[in-house]
Amino acid sequence: MSEEEQATIVTRHATQHPSDPSLQREKLSLLSNTAEPEMVRKAFKESMKHCLKPDLSPEDKADVIAIYTGYLEWESEESTLQEVDGIYKRKLRETLRQDCIPELHPTVLASYYEVLLSRQSETTVSHIAILEPIITTYSPSHEFYQRAFDIISTRSSNPEDDLAKVYMRWRNSARNNRDKVGATLQWADWLMENGEGKKAYDAVDVMRREIRVDEAALAELEAGWIAVMEDANGEVESSEGESGSEGEQSGSESEEDEEEDEDVIMG
Repeated sequence: MSEEEQATIVTRHATQHPSDPSLQREKLSLLSNTAEPEMVRKAFKESMKHCLKPDLSPEDKADVIAIYTGYLEWESEESTLQEVDGIYKRKLRETLRQDCIPELHPTVLASYYEVLLSRQSETTVSHIAILEPIITTYSPSHEFYQRAFDIISTRSSNPEDDLAKVYMRWRNSARNNRDKVGATLQWADWLMENGEGKKAYDAVDVMRREIRVDEAALAELEAGWIAVMEDANGEVESSEGESGSEGEQSGSESEEDEEEDEDVIMG
């Protein structure tokens, strides 16, 4: 069966169930590779309209998020930069108003941030300069900061300075102590992974004093900090174990070479 035939069958079935996120996602995946742009665009818009609804299962929510991000990625390839900006801003307004999937808006916002970054030269425009208007305009949630933190950690040419600034904005805008704890642990984890254990400890200690009267948040911070340290220690031990194994192997090879030399001399 050709891809076009498969798309026809899936589309027919999906048309009978317009609000089924899984079927719509499968249909859109096939159409985006086989159909004309206007047909694909119309199909995406109809699917987003019908699938975003209350009482979705976790699996359905994931499919709806994938439909939105798939649409935006597709438009990024098909449309001009100005058109893409307008599309993103419309979807950001749309997803901000809905309350069916709380993770949808921060996911779309993080996608928009990545698009903006991809247009800039890292040597001329800082990640923070691009992030600031987003923070001012959308007052992003904890979930957005989590995604932005990951994006910057992998793309910035000066990650520690950029992440330190993001962390302060994240922490200061947190809506509750639990979000502050999450921000601090993600920052501490990055610092530990990059050999900055003292800075990680200091960040956790500052947060510890700040939330000392909130027993639940404090317990979460302490448990998370222990997990961060255990992960860091595990990586160090693993690295040392590998180095030790290499050393033992090198030592064994040296001993074998010496024995071979002795055999040659005695011979």
